[in-house]
Amino acid sequence: MIGSRGAGITLASLALLAAAAGGVPAAQAGGQAREYTALECTGQENITYGPGLGLSSAGSAKVSVDGTYHCTDGSGHRSTATYHTEGMTGGGCLLLSWNRSKETLRFADGTTTVIAYQAGPSVRVAGLNTALLRGEVVGGRGKGAAAEKTIQTLPGSLPTDCAIGGGIRHTTGLTHLSIHP
Repeated sequence: MIGSRGAGITLASLALLAAAAGGVPAAQAGGQAREYTALECTGQENITYGPGLGLSSAGSAKVSVDGTYHCTDGSGHRSTATYHTEGMTGGGCLLLSWNRSKETLRFADGTTTVIAYQAGPSVRVAGLNTALLRGEVVGGRGKGAAAEKTIQTLPGSLPTDCAIGGGIRHTTGLTHLSIHP
């Protein structure tokens, strides 16, 4: 896993992303607040790129993600959700430049949340890519709420895979998702 030095670097990366993001305004419809409470989730995901990400930042790659979130809502209620994400990303294996994707969460109670992400800057520190995705809940539980997801990808292959062959095709990531009405 990540040692104490890595944890410090991780926290510093997250602080930089939060400062760069400047906050995401709460989404409202018709000037009225939603009856949905905030949701905070942490999880782990498996990410597949096709074609693989190489050194070049030209072009784009399809992204497919599967993972599990452990969530707590504003009242302290805990829940688990599996999720699947499909989308496109630009950039190379050293730094992602943009992301457009749709993520569907399926909660244990059978409800769903669908999030559309439209933006995603990233930074690379000590071999870890940290990406910040911003979007909106476009369907299901929390529709209209703002969503912000932080992903820290962990090396899933040798560093040389970035430069030769088909590029980086698979990696894993640690995630944090915030949904606010």
